[in-house]
Amino acid sequence: MDEYHRQQSHEVGEYLRLKSLLDDFGHQMLPESKRQLQEQVRALEEHWAAYQRRTLRVTVRVRLDHGFVLDEAPEEASASA
Repeated sequence: MDEYHRQQSHEVGEYLRLKSLLDDFGHQMLPESKRQLQEQVRALEEHWAAYQRRTLRVTVRVRLDHGFVLDEAPEEASASA
């Protein structure tokens, strides 16, 4: 089974970095600094939401009993009926 990971944009990477910073150190920050960081995170939330909506593509290699190989089949091809 192969997973094709979604490509992260700069904005998504920045959202993850800033959100982590806020979650880990927000309680220690000065109120104004924390407010600014929260605003930056909010400004990037749309990029993060769009990134999460994009589907993760998963493919499988199916080898049938008679030796036939079906490569890069959709993940659903491996489900038993």
